[in-house]
Amino acid sequence: MAESPWRDRLRPASFRGVEFHIEESARAGGRRSFLHEFPKRDLPYAEDMGRKGEGFTITGYLVGPDFLFARDELIEALHAEGPGLLILPTAGEFDVQPGPYSAVERRERGGFVEISMNFLEAGAASAFTVTASTQSQVNSAADAADSQVTATTTRQQTQGTTAV
Repeated sequence: MAESPWRDRLRPASFRGVEFHIEESARAGGRRSFLHEFPKRDLPYAEDMGRKGEGFTITGYLVGPDFLFARDELIEALHAEGPGLLILPTAGEFDVQPGPYSAVERRERGGFVEISMNFLEAGAASAFTVTASTQSQVNSAADAADSQVTATTTRQQTQGTTAV
């Protein structure tokens, strides 16, 4: 039988430490772009605005005699505020913000629940942190300009000239 080294690297899927099985997973990303189109120009300009945050759509399931307990534990993890650690068997670890989910139980599949989950890459809030007070900078520039006007006026008055 052929060797499958990727199987040796598989990890159990989990979110915030709650394990589940994966039926299907999709990962979306790419680049953020804006297409500029100008009058009387046949060629547009596509502006690259950086990497797009990744999104994950997971169809998972829980099965077994304790599936109700596991379902409630996973739903509680999905309801918890803030980002959490998502581990995917073949893709690794991601800090994600959970989004909408749906849990489906079917009569003909007792002891089984299918959960569709959506996650967004959490990133860091530091991108929105104010690093400079623009109001303070404007006030400082205005004070400097006012001081310069006062100094120029005083110098001109002592030299006997008038300000223009």
